[in-house]
Amino acid sequence: MAEKSVAAVWCLLLVFTPRAAAQESPLRRAARLDEERKCGEAEPFYRQALAQGSPSPALLNNLGNHYLLCGDQEKARGYFERLVKLNPQHANANLQLARIAADHHEGARALEYLAHVSDSQPSTRMLRAEALHWAGKTTAALAMLDGVRTEAEADPRLEYLYGMTCARIGAYDRAVGAFNAVLVQHPDDFDVLFNLGRAAARAKLYDRAMHALEVAVKLQPANVDALMELAGANAALGDFARAIYVLAQAKQLAPGRPEIPLAMAHAAQSGEYYGDAAVAYDEYLRLKPDDDSARRDRALVCGLTETRQAEGLQELSSYVHKHPADPLGYYSLAQLTWRDHPEQALDALAAALRLDPKFAAAHVDLGWLLNRLGRTEEAIPHFQRAVEINPRDARALDQLGAAFVALDRPSEAEKVLRRAAAISPEDPEVLMHLGHALMEAGHEEEARLYLNKFQSTHPARVRGPWRQAAMIESAGLPAAERGKREIERLRSEAAAHPDDPELELRLASLLLAEGRVEESEVEFRVLLTRNAPNRTWEQAGSFLLGFERYALARVFLQRAASANPAANLDLATAIFFLDGPGKALMVLDQLPGQQRSGDYLLLKAKILDAAGQAAESEKVLEQGMQLSFSHPQLAREAALLLVRHNRKELALDLLTSAAGNNPDLLLTRAMVLALMDRSSLAEKALKGIESQWPEWDRPYVVHGLLIENARPHEAAQKLQTAIALGSQDPAARCAMSRLASGAATDPQCSCAGGLYEMLFPPCARP
Repeated sequence: MAEKSVAAVWCLLLVFTPRAAAQESPLRRAARLDEERKCGEAEPFYRQALAQGSPSPALLNNLGNHYLLCGDQEKARGYFERLVKLNPQHANANLQLARIAADHHEGARALEYLAHVSDSQPSTRMLRAEALHWAGKTTAALAMLDGVRTEAEADPRLEYLYGMTCARIGAYDRAVGAFNAVLVQHPDDFDVLFNLGRAAARAKLYDRAMHALEVAVKLQPANVDALMELAGANAALGDFARAIYVLAQAKQLAPGRPEIPLAMAHAAQSGEYYGDAAVAYDEYLRLKPDDDSARRDRALVCGLTETRQAEGLQELSSYVHKHPADPLGYYSLAQLTWRDHPEQALDALAAALRLDPKFAAAHVDLGWLLNRLGRTEEAIPHFQRAVEINPRDARALDQLGAAFVALDRPSEAEKVLRRAAAISPEDPEVLMHLGHALMEAGHEEEARLYLNKFQSTHPARVRGPWRQAAMIESAGLPAAERGKREIERLRSEAAAHPDDPELELRLASLLLAEGRVEESEVEFRVLLTRNAPNRTWEQAGSFLLGFERYALARVFLQRAASANPAANLDLATAIFFLDGPGKALMVLDQLPGQQRSGDYLLLKAKILDAAGQAAESEKVLEQGMQLSFSHPQLAREAALLLVRHNRKELALDLLTSAAGNNPDLLLTRAMVLALMDRSSLAEKALKGIESQWPEWDRPYVVHGLLIENARPHEAAQKLQTAIALGSQDPAARCAMSRLASGAATDPQCSCAGGLYEMLFPPCARP
């Protein structure tokens, strides 16, 4: 789209009117330069026009439009206000003043201006809907947007404007749908991708946001706003380390923007990288020294580090003295004093609750501290109050249940702990407390189930926070140096905390990911000497399997399978590559009957086929298709196995039942349809995939190959779209070469023919 940004879309509404006789020449030149977006060059001509006497309505109109284009709304507002005093019915001036008022959330004022605008263009109705929203008339606003929806769908520019309008009023689900529709037609459009990602993040569709924003950043890697949005999505998904790395890129590009170190501080603090959070707050406060709330937050993270504790406590005390009405100040002070000065912490939490009686976290922490000090009866009302404020607060329910257990009130404890378990079924503390409560109530058998689950889910040691600064410094380094620094840090932490298997697993995994295979195997063997929960053995085995380190994967998976028979699926895969299909089948058949799901049967079919038992493999596949399965990759491999045996119809049935909303399975299904000469159905399926994930490059490659011979011009467009989206698939490049010259000269193209070769690469390693 040529007109994509908010300002550019609204420029469709700007009307330049160079008609004043004495001012005609400079005004015409200025208007022409404005149309060319040359704001700086237009400015002298406007000054020249203003110097010729009392400004005409035409000059006032063009000046307002000029400053809108140049990004100065306040100057624009001034000229438009002067214009409506001369002509209260001036359509463009009222329209632009309404736009400015809506941008400032002044809904009633925007509606007053719009009362002088008579046109019913879709763009004007969208502005009116936005004004209604900010005037508190949300139902009327949404009804007006419903009325304009059909017209917007017919024009990508209006559809984009519709998405922007929905995003501005917080109707993010609608905005996502609109931007996605535009993206179908313009899949490599940065602005659409960016706004789709931003709207999806605010709709809490974080996976969708990540997908769109990663492509946007790939298209414009130096776009700071896109990097910040991507970092925010990573943080929302709990990947705080990744968020910090992305923000470090943004900071290198725009070192003077204070919101970047502030976002970095928040990400580091949420990830418990307290030393790094303190460094980021320092950087932010150098740029924004008057932000006292940031000083409060910096004081807290400083107090949580090993080297700046005294500084943090002193600054927080000063902050509370300066801002005695801020409950967060007292709450933060309690977090720094509860260990060494619990009575001071109690006073601070009580002060926070006097200022904000609905401060649920303060109620929970005050109750927890009272319970810790042996004052459990006093703690109960605080836990109960927190639950009243938020009935789904699992921590408050858990602590209330634990307090009831301590007071020998098991039936009350059981009731609230069951509520906590329903909200947070994998929380180790909830499992432990509920197990104890059930045991006290005489329900020994059920209690053992929860306590056994607690033993299998809780880590041997929960990693503490990173108190020293290291993440932010390493984030700004080149990738190779960053990996080296992170390995050094993890090596040091793992040595200092040998009781923390998570650190050892992270170190070993990072070494393997960095290609340092021998060192990684040393660390994985160190991990085998640690006292780790079963899930650690499963994670390590699965990770090693992904890197084809089958021998070491087998050791971990054998441990995992002893406690969790489901691990035999991965174990059988490892043994298949080490010892062949016969022994793999023996391991696979150790899976208990009740756990023999579709995953089990699909893997068994794959192994049977490798053993030369094709007929038996097909029988097992047919059985597997009747059951549920959770591994999409297994379903895909099983379908490809059927295609190899020329059982495409059965493969199609398998993919249809398994696909759900999995993009890889949906794409494989479309390719199988194409191989069955059902081109129209295959193309329909591809269009559906392109509609749902328009920023994904691979469907365009498949689509281009599908229509390469029948519609070469359209095929080239599809392949060009894939390449614009960053596709590195040789099939796209080779197909483009064939379309251009009739033959592909690159030797690699012998391995990248059509759709069949995409499914079964002839040059891939067996």
